Amino acid sequence: MRQDGLPPGKATELPGYLNQITDPVQMELLGNITVEILRQERRLTRTAICLKLVGRIDASHDPEEERHLRALLGMLFKRER
Repeated sequence: MRQDGLPPGKATELPGYLNQITDPVQMELLGNITVEILRQERRLTRTAICLKLVGRIDASHDPEEERHLRALLGMLFKRER
């Protein structure tokens, strides 16, 4: 049995998502979101990242930042087969 409690197929989804990001601005945004989630002592999951991205999109007043956030959200839901 797996120690992290994730089904075998789910264990590679988040790292696969992270490997898609090549834009430095997107990396920084995702890094900030990751730190925020971990400081709240929450598990780093796709759902947690998604909620933070949506919240930041909603609060954003900068079109460029919103574009980067939407791109990250789009990558989160894109499934590689």
